[in-house]
Amino acid sequence: MSLMGNLGASAAWGLVVAVSLLAGAVAAALLKLPSRVAAVLTAFGGGVLFAAVALELVPEADEQAGTWLTALGLLAGTFVFVGADAWLSRDEGAKEMRRSTHAAAAGQPMKMPKNHAEAARGESIAVGLFVDGVPESIALGLTVAEGNIGLALLGGILVGNVVEAYGAAQPIVAGGHSKRFAVALLGAIGLSLALSTVLGGTLLFNASPALTGTAQAVAAGAVLAVISISIVPHAFAEVSGVVALASVLGFTGGYLLS
Repeated sequence: MSLMGNLGASAAWGLVVAVSLLAGAVAAALLKLPSRVAAVLTAFGGGVLFAAVALELVPEADEQAGTWLTALGLLAGTFVFVGADAWLSRDEGAKEMRRSTHAAAAGQPMKMPKNHAEAARGESIAVGLFVDGVPESIALGLTVAEGNIGLALLGGILVGNVVEAYGAAQPIVAGGHSKRFAVALLGAIGLSLALSTVLGGTLLFNASPALTGTAQAVAAGAVLAVISISIVPHAFAEVSGVVALASVLGFTGGYLLS
């Protein structure tokens, strides 16, 4: 595939990612899902992402970069995401908002910090969605650069984006903002994730196999951190037994797609 063809494919899938966020925001504006349904969907998306990491990103990274570079890349991606998450959440108000946002994505009641301005509320939610989505989108772009879209990764991203955007848009509207504002905010974040997909698919175009494989390992480590921090704990806090089944079903679905 040529560079321009790769750019077009990355842009197309990036727009799909952006639309998934918009779909979650519109769903929040139009309806309210039962908490258990939201938690189960969250866990299912996490299971699909686990399959993408285990069956797509890591095996391809190992094939191209070798065992040690893959292992180092996984650790580097995890440390980068955890560090960025900790730095962006260093303020206790923002940190509490991150927790509340992800709890809402799992269908749990929001616990808003006292005297927290509405503008800061939207900003914190935006930070959470952006930080979680960037490594996933870059990883998706890397699979496009390899000439073979990672279907398991794509499925996990889309399910997760819809559910998380739904959980973010609801408190924005409940906090006094208009539904139009909530949809526009999630749309802007979606465009940033689309750009991340394009960057992941073009920056490493025609790069050496070792570099591409290491980049995939770094992205895989970051996605694992996303799952561990933002998906699994909140989903299991809602309905542990059903969520366990949903996670395995998601993993199985990802296996069938990979």
